[in-house]
Amino acid sequence: MDLPKAVFIAILSLLPLGYVLAHKNHSHQRAMPVEAPALKKINSAYIRDVKPIFQKKCFDCHSGETRYPWYAKLPIAKTMIEGDIQEAKSHLDFSNDFPFKGHGSPQEDLEEILRSVKSDEMPPLRYRILHWGSKVTPEEKATIQAWVAESQKPLK
Repeated sequence: MDLPKAVFIAILSLLPLGYVLAHKNHSHQRAMPVEAPALKKINSAYIRDVKPIFQKKCFDCHSGETRYPWYAKLPIAKTMIEGDIQEAKSHLDFSNDFPFKGHGSPQEDLEEILRSVKSDEMPPLRYRILHWGSKVTPEEKATIQAWVAESQKPLK
């Protein structure tokens, strides 16, 4: 087996492990509904400031706008990728803007986004290995963190 093929197979073998580590111990409960004007204000800032970042870094797994890589046509890879996307969207689906479809209240979703960004677990390492440039930059982190902090105020 040549080296590039061996590296590719080794990376594919890490796919399920990375996702399991990225989504451990999360609840799936909904809290009380939030007032519509607060959600509209949060969504407006999301669309303006954060959505462009998420489109580049998160939408492949957390939306209906997946850009499939060439290796997604391979049977084993296809099954793993489809499973990862389904699992990711069950946690947070960015397809329809804020509030996101997922397993938590808008407040819980914001807390989870903040935690994931601060801990560098999203995008998962195994995704970043195969998709260079997908790591969230310090500037992007600051933008996301500022949006979360501002968005949490009307939700508390």
